[in-house]
Formats: sequence, C-alpha cells, structure tokens
Amino acid sequence: MDLEEKLKKLEELTSKMESGVSLEDGIKLFEQGLALTKQCMAQIKEYKGKLNEIKTEMDALLDD
Repeated sequence: MDLEEKLKKLEELTSKMESGVSLEDGIKLFEQGLALTKQCMAQIKEYKGKLNEIKTEMDALLDD
C-alpha cells in the first residue's frame, strides 16, 4: 500500500470513529490508525532521505 492509500485509510478510520462506535471498536480502530501512522512516518522518513540524497547530488553538480 502506498502512502496515499495509507492516508486515505486513516481518513476512513477517523470518519468511522467520529460517527460513533463502541469503546471496544474505537480502541481497535485507534490501534489500526496508530499502526498506519507509524508506517506513514517511516515512509516519509525514507522519502526525506531520498530527497536529501538527490539534493546532495544536485549541489555537487552545481559546484563543479
């Protein structure tokens, strides 16, 4: 699942929680949301690293 799909799933989980669910279901949804958030943050960190690598390469090209 790519980042956009994960974010969409998070929005769906949030909507379900906002619409009113039992405490037990709310906890399950919250746990799912937390797991997705962790995955999103890891993916964003990876993208940030890639962008920093690209920037470093571009800076090196411009310095020549």
